[in-house]
Amino acid sequence: MLRVNAGNMKEGLLQQVKSVSQINSEIRQLLDKDFRFVRVRGEISTIRQPFSGHTYFILKDSQSQLASVLFKNQRRWLANELEEGQQVICDGRISVYEPRGQYQLIVDTIDFDGTGQLRILFEQLKHKLRSEGLFDQEHKLKLPEAIDKAILITSPTGAAVHDFISICHGRRSDLLIQILPVRVQGKDSVEEICRAIETAHTFSPDVIVLCRGGGSIEDLWSYNEETVARAIFRAKIPIVTGIGHETDFTIADFCADHRCATPTAAAELITSDPAGYKERLEYFSARLLRSMGYLLDNYTIRLNRATETLSTFDQAFSHHTFTVDHLFSRLHASMALSVELKAKRFSEMFSLLLRLSPEYSINRHHDRLAYLGQRLIDRTDQVIQSRQNRLEQNAAVLDTLSPLKTLARGYGIVSKGDGTAGKSKEIVTSTSQVIEEEEVEIRLHQGSMDCRVVRKKT
Repeated sequence: MLRVNAGNMKEGLLQQVKSVSQINSEIRQLLDKDFRFVRVRGEISTIRQPFSGHTYFILKDSQSQLASVLFKNQRRWLANELEEGQQVICDGRISVYEPRGQYQLIVDTIDFDGTGQLRILFEQLKHKLRSEGLFDQEHKLKLPEAIDKAILITSPTGAAVHDFISICHGRRSDLLIQILPVRVQGKDSVEEICRAIETAHTFSPDVIVLCRGGGSIEDLWSYNEETVARAIFRAKIPIVTGIGHETDFTIADFCADHRCATPTAAAELITSDPAGYKERLEYFSARLLRSMGYLLDNYTIRLNRATETLSTFDQAFSHHTFTVDHLFSRLHASMALSVELKAKRFSEMFSLLLRLSPEYSINRHHDRLAYLGQRLIDRTDQVIQSRQNRLEQNAAVLDTLSPLKTLARGYGIVSKGDGTAGKSKEIVTSTSQVIEEEEVEIRLHQGSMDCRVVRKKT
């Protein structure tokens, strides 16, 4: 029987525990050792360049992606600027950014290799469909002269549908627009667009419009799918596309009967009268050409006559022309000098006028008066404060010498007499001033009392 010491086993397991930093460090060392020199092919996406100047991007293919970084000092060796969708080959090494535990490709050099896998697929499908005749003009359906009903296939929540409807109703309020809502990107969007094109035929509209707002090639890719292209080609009703911006082209645009640069342009197209517009354009173009021809002939005759007339005056006026030019130059210089002197004189007189102005003197005396007034106030405050301090000092001395202070310590003032007939009471300071049975008044700190002398002591 095999016996295992549980204490030793627990101790061995504890020794195997490592921190996150230790694991990331060991992984980085392992990657730095085994992936020091790698070459990776992929498509550039999600380029980001923060304030540090380093360039961060994603290198991806159809199944996976790899975080990559190109440091600032390596960017000067690039043959081209990095752009979204470029197919490149990157030379570098795989390492781990330990604080986040994220491994990434540290790029040293970049070889530019094509314009992106999606762009290659776009061109391949475009070439294939063109060779099959799906783009041929002979298959394009013309718009009817009068369009009263249109089916709009788009996302009901996008800005494109609001712009389209606003333009249509602003130009033709009687136009009936029915919307078939679909997803314009992502999973199942291709199937929904194809199904909507087939469903639109059941409503018998005059025109079908495919539109959506702008975006990247990935966002517009639903309109680059072969199934959508063939659904457009099979349509028996004219299809107008207004997908993305003016510079965006999709396979759907090449297959459609009419391609407009934007949803707004598509709305303007179906609310106009193509036949009448063409006739009016030709009519006004012919009128413009005739008018321009008449004017050019007339101006040509007048110019020839004027040339002949002026040629006879060339020699006669050449000398005077030079003289006039010379005098004009002198006049210009003299006038410029005169204006400069007068401006300088004006500035001097203006400065003198300011100094002699009564307003200037009044302001100066006003400032002086304000200054003296403030000094008077400050000095008055000082005198009042000084007198206040002296008054407080004298009051303190007087309070110290006051008899009331003595009375507060338990002493009293003895006086006799009634104080009538304008006579003040006599202060008793000796027993010789009183006799027995004589009434006296004793003033205390609080109040006074009348007493009678019972017995004198010397």
